[in-house]
Amino acid sequence: MLERLERDTFDIAVIGGGITGASIARDAALRGLSVALVEKGDFASGTSSRSSRLIHGGLRYLRHGHLGLVREALHERGLLLRLAPHLVRPVRFMLPVYEDSGDSPMVIRLGLTGYDLLAGTLGIGRHHALSRRRVLKDEPSLREEGLLSGFRYYDAITDDARLAVTVALSAVREGAAAVNYVEAVSMETTGARISGVHYRDLLGGGEGTVRARAVVSAAGPWTNQLRSLVGAESVLRPTKGIHVVVPRDRLPTNAVVPFYAGDRPLIAVPHGQHTYLGTTDTDWSGDPSNVEADHEDVAYVLEAANKSFAVELSMEHVVATWAGVRPLLREEGSPSDVSRDFAILDGPTGLYTVCGGKLTTFRSIAEQLVDHVIEREGDRFAARPTPCRTAKEPLPGAAADFPRYRKTAIAALRDGWGLPEETATRLVGTYGTEHIRVLAHAAREPDALRPLAPGSPMLAAEAMYAASEEMAATLEDFLRRRSDVMLFGDGGNAELAAEAARLMGRVLGWDGDETRRQLAAYQNAVSRMMAFRGGADPSTAEAPP
Repeated sequence: MLERLERDTFDIAVIGGGITGASIARDAALRGLSVALVEKGDFASGTSSRSSRLIHGGLRYLRHGHLGLVREALHERGLLLRLAPHLVRPVRFMLPVYEDSGDSPMVIRLGLTGYDLLAGTLGIGRHHALSRRRVLKDEPSLREEGLLSGFRYYDAITDDARLAVTVALSAVREGAAAVNYVEAVSMETTGARISGVHYRDLLGGGEGTVRARAVVSAAGPWTNQLRSLVGAESVLRPTKGIHVVVPRDRLPTNAVVPFYAGDRPLIAVPHGQHTYLGTTDTDWSGDPSNVEADHEDVAYVLEAANKSFAVELSMEHVVATWAGVRPLLREEGSPSDVSRDFAILDGPTGLYTVCGGKLTTFRSIAEQLVDHVIEREGDRFAARPTPCRTAKEPLPGAAADFPRYRKTAIAALRDGWGLPEETATRLVGTYGTEHIRVLAHAAREPDALRPLAPGSPMLAAEAMYAASEEMAATLEDFLRRRSDVMLFGDGGNAELAAEAARLMGRVLGWDGDETRRQLAAYQNAVSRMMAFRGGADPSTAEAPP
């Protein structure tokens, strides 16, 4: 694909390999256009792997009158449940109502009724009002004092990093030349027109230029920096959000439970043997590459959880954190009130910038962006584009009746392959129908069916598959984004990390020095993630080599 970047002239060149950029590349490739994509880090290594992982309409946005955004998000939620059922699944919410809640039960019920109606035929399920006694029966860890009642409703949840990586890999399958660890350093101009992107290969050390008839910036929180390369104005108001992960036995919830820190809404989300809590929303002016949860952030979330639940969480209970920067459009008001809508900006000639938006609406944002570029540049393209297909084209790994497929596949892995139930369930739930491709490694190397480390539900084959088929180029790519062991497993397990590095190195040709470098870089990333315990600002820590 690097050779193609130098050799070909593309209809569209995309800068940014997060969920938006990857979806733009996939959409354009499915329409028959030639597409290149460059990403300076790993796919989804920015905001797209640092969200709350919710695919949702945004119930709280109704308060601000953003009906169009909520309607669109609920529509997209319904589509994703059909197009990527292995990656996006329904999840139950429990919304408790207290005496000191900002809204009365009647107001909340009206909001939930509107939420259900806006979802239309793509709705998941209707909300239900619950008595105080039923709320405490379902969620016994909630604070009892002042509890009046509650509501059950439904939204959806995903593995945000795997979703973005899957979209990027799907774009490649459709013919896009998408490469990670290739940084856009400046723009190529022909006359007064942007006609390409000068890039630097951060792994191979080379430089080059990808030439294109139109260039799209989907750089997320780096949008302002990228626009400065061509003298364009800043358009973002970046805000920081963090999440903390604790053992589930320290904060057991059976559903996603919204709670508050003052006026700021937070959520507690059950995830296997863990519960994660978030998110904050504060203005951010630093480098998005260095954002981490600091001591103050974590203390803020834990204090709010301790007031809302019958628990006593402390810093020692936090096993992982993540932090990201939201690329919000510049608006006045508090960070939480800034719209999650998006905008497409034209100019300089040949350059199109997409900014803002939210995870849930990535497909729709990409469709509108590609439509916009075709309208203005279509006569210049080498191919005549076909209509958008992404609303009907499933992502790799999807199955029409996924619950039935999952049950059959798990049974086959358990009974035919001899895999433990937990391993089989995780394998199908992570890869969907693509789990067959993972097992192809086991057919060639039988020891690939063993656990990646004693007691781990992950297979050794997954590390090799990530390196050979999913464009994982570093150890962190695999342990943080192709899987989420760094966040929800034993991320600091030196034995697991060493074995994963050894297996990836067999595929990627790492020698002993490179393997040690990969392990050191990964352990550095883990240390930065946990630096909040020392009270220091993690963003000042030394970056991984």
